[in-house]
Amino acid sequence: MTTSSTSNSALTSILSGLTNTSNSSTSTSTSGPLITTGQINVSQLVGELMLVNSQPLTRLQSQEAGVKSTLSAYGQEQSALSSLQTAANALALPSAFQAASATVTGSGLSASITGTPASANYLVNVTSLAQAQSIASAPAADPTATIGTGTLTIQAGAWNTGNTAFTASTAAPITVTIDSTNDSLNGIASAINSAANGTVNASVVTDASGSRLVLSSANTGAANGFSLAAGGALSQFNYTAGATTMTASQSATNAAFSVNGLALTSATNSVSSVISGVTLNLNLPNSVSQIQVGTDPKAVTNSVNSFISSYNAFITLTNQLTSFDASNNTASVLTGDSPTRNMVSTLQSLLGSQWQTTGTGPSYLAEIGVSVNTDGTLALDSSKFQSALSANPSGVSAMFTTATGTGSAQGFAVQMANAVQQLEGSSGPLGSAQANLQAQIVYMNNQQTSMQASLNQTQAALTQEYSALNAEISQAQAEQASLTNQLASLPG
Repeated sequence: MTTSSTSNSALTSILSGLTNTSNSSTSTSTSGPLITTGQINVSQLVGELMLVNSQPLTRLQSQEAGVKSTLSAYGQEQSALSSLQTAANALALPSAFQAASATVTGSGLSASITGTPASANYLVNVTSLAQAQSIASAPAADPTATIGTGTLTIQAGAWNTGNTAFTASTAAPITVTIDSTNDSLNGIASAINSAANGTVNASVVTDASGSRLVLSSANTGAANGFSLAAGGALSQFNYTAGATTMTASQSATNAAFSVNGLALTSATNSVSSVISGVTLNLNLPNSVSQIQVGTDPKAVTNSVNSFISSYNAFITLTNQLTSFDASNNTASVLTGDSPTRNMVSTLQSLLGSQWQTTGTGPSYLAEIGVSVNTDGTLALDSSKFQSALSANPSGVSAMFTTATGTGSAQGFAVQMANAVQQLEGSSGPLGSAQANLQAQIVYMNNQQTSMQASLNQTQAALTQEYSALNAEISQAQAEQASLTNQLASLPG
């Protein structure tokens, strides 16, 4: 509809209100006012016309909202697939099936798995524990009382058995200056801690006998001992090979132990270099403990269950997005969606296929306890799985982790990770569907911009046209009034 035709039509409607005068030459009366129509409500009229003209734009906006809703649902599927791929990649690692546990019999030590140890049994005999050197001064009545000034020199090194000879290390000696600002037991301890930088720790220990300055190596082990040479008025703090005015309360020693009869030592009581993948924590001297290292079926089961949980999350999501409520005849956002059907079908077919093993052992997931529920999700019979794992650990591992070959020759976890990557790729059902919808949204946005610009022009034209028509009506009303006055002045 053009604005000129609209104007003519509207004007015709207004003029139809005009009444005809009588053709009788003897009568000058009228049947009513010639023009009775008032001013047009331009804003209301144009608004109602624009509602009609905007219907194509409204329909396009509704279509775009539907496309965005579908794209959002695809985004949820992509997120679930990414989680599934992460779980599949984790299960595809041989280390996922090498989880081990260490069972300790005895109280002499504890053991923890820190790698992938081989299954074995170990007998550990702990003779002694690693210790840090510790020396103490004679007791003093007041730890804040002035002692005197001088220097203390700390040298790292190793003492012989009996602490009669000292071999200095290559580390530079630490010199501590004691002056009038720190010449008490408390002040000396504080000054040593500031200067020693963690090599030696100093403290003041108080009991019924009085307060003592106590120095200890920061680390255990025979090589982490120290000597203390005192100068000036501090001779009571000597601990050197030639002068030991302080008392040794504990010598720096290595831990002594044996593993399956092999005699060993360690500077610390935490030993991680003896049994590969196992850390021993020695805690009781003169003790014997048994360690059994083997595959941890529960840990492996948890790894498989993590993969199954991620797969089930994806299947549950697609079930929700494609469901149909027959009672209310209501579809979900992806009901009947072809890309989603293709993705679910691809993954279900993969998990239900036969693994093309070249050796003996299981080749179907059902054989190791993986079953399919009625809703398409998976379930794991832990007992059946652990039995299969115990009977053939390498075979069960291989059916998930084999990375050589192609297709069904690869392990199920490897196949799943590859399949998800393809589904999300630009040529896969999900990737291509997302790209298509994104292109549609760009096109719809461009169309809306163009349509909105056209509507703006139409609204401006209609406003101008009906405003001009109002002006014509005003002029016609004025002419009517003038004509009425002229008729009234005619002689009767």
